[in-house]
Amino acid sequence: MSISLDGSARSVSLGPGYALRTPGWRGTAEVHAGGATTTRSAMRGLDGGLDALEAALRETQVTETRQIDLTLQPAHGTLAAGTLRSAQGAAEIELDVPDAGPDHGQLMLSIDDAGALRWHLPVGAGTAAPVSRGAGGTTRFRIPAAAAPAPSGAPASAPQRSLFGVLGRKLLKVLVYPLTDGVTGAAVDFIAKHWEERKRPYRLRRFSPQDYQVSEATIPSASDLSAMAAQGPVLLFVHGTFSTAHGGFGQLPPATMAELDRRYGSRVIAFDHPTLSDDPRTNVEWLLSRLPASGMEVDIVCHSRGGLVARVLAEAPASFGLSAGHIKVRRIVLAAVPNNGTLLADPDHMVNMVDRLTTALALFPSGPVTETLEALITVIKVLGHGGLKGLDGLASMCPTGRFLDALNGGGGQPGDYFAIASNYEPTDAGLRGLVSGAADSVLDQVFGDAGNDLVVPTDGVYQKNGNARFPLPSQRVLLFNEPQGVIHTQVFQQTSVSEKLLNWLS
Repeated sequence: MSISLDGSARSVSLGPGYALRTPGWRGTAEVHAGGATTTRSAMRGLDGGLDALEAALRETQVTETRQIDLTLQPAHGTLAAGTLRSAQGAAEIELDVPDAGPDHGQLMLSIDDAGALRWHLPVGAGTAAPVSRGAGGTTRFRIPAAAAPAPSGAPASAPQRSLFGVLGRKLLKVLVYPLTDGVTGAAVDFIAKHWEERKRPYRLRRFSPQDYQVSEATIPSASDLSAMAAQGPVLLFVHGTFSTAHGGFGQLPPATMAELDRRYGSRVIAFDHPTLSDDPRTNVEWLLSRLPASGMEVDIVCHSRGGLVARVLAEAPASFGLSAGHIKVRRIVLAAVPNNGTLLADPDHMVNMVDRLTTALALFPSGPVTETLEALITVIKVLGHGGLKGLDGLASMCPTGRFLDALNGGGGQPGDYFAIASNYEPTDAGLRGLVSGAADSVLDQVFGDAGNDLVVPTDGVYQKNGNARFPLPSQRVLLFNEPQGVIHTQVFQQTSVSEKLLNWLS
């Protein structure tokens, strides 16, 4: 049944415990049971991404209790004056849902007509005073009302892409999940850690042309690693945040991996490690405990936060209380690495980072999308209860954090550094909607005017950051500019990246 929304400030009942306020916005609302196919079938172009998302929700014990299908258009006159506004001035609507009680957490996911996916935490999430808890209570969400702006460069008269076939349509998914093991209050630190212990455990694995795209792999023994080290330099792959080795580097063409394997005499390994709960120093401590004490010479290919792990190993083990004199790092290829941090790792913007990656994976699914989405959902759970508590791995990328201060305060060590960076200007409406302002459509309020790849500032990959090794010379940097359309998660599928890897790692 369709429920009319008249644009007034009154609360409109959507059923027992559910109420919607849309001041300044007229339209209709339809409520469906969780998992309903009515609206799912209307979302053209997101089938693969939504299949992966639904699988990830199941794996993380998140249940959809309601779908609310909205069609909204701005009201005019006196009604428009009453529009709800966020602190940044964005138009919002307000939804109250039945509180799930102290043993469960609640989230909301919105999908707009351009394909932008956004996660929403309850009002007051992560604080000591949520809106209302307990039997008969409600949980409140505030959701942006406006759709994504038209893609960059599109004529003003061009119709905007709409997944639903109707502009102004928005789907809300009301989600609930158990707080297992009594994880509440201070114990929220363990949500991410327990998940990573099960899903992202530490391991060193072989990374051969036959198995680099799958999770199943051979684990080299201590004697295997010692034998590799005795034969010559070893190539080490270190993945980034939310990822795994096969997920992060699986886009490399088989021919590229085969040639690297030949050059290094099959001495190619990868480091799978937690990226949410453990910081790079802790990652390196585990890695050093597995590398041969007799010594090893390594070249490293790393992505995103994995570059911070590589730099701790190469530059500053003593600064972090580690001894790595038996390991020599010859070369590092730093792909989309936040060497100067990313504002998306700041508590105020971390949900924005998860939104961007969720939307990118939904619009352009490739590789093991479900397992990456599981990590993103786990982070959203933590943020809903304790901010950055228990997310030391993500906090390490905060530009003003202690970790980067220590890393970039060093003088550097001998070794060759190379970088791959991208300045991405969204042309897809869904991604553009996530990096645009509200009423004024100012691009990317998080990064200001600074170029970025959706997650990491472009210049921060290779420019000055306080460390003596930076900036890197231009001949050691592969830079993708706006027209090339390379986002943070698509670096290794680019032909020029393979060419540079084979050049730099000759």
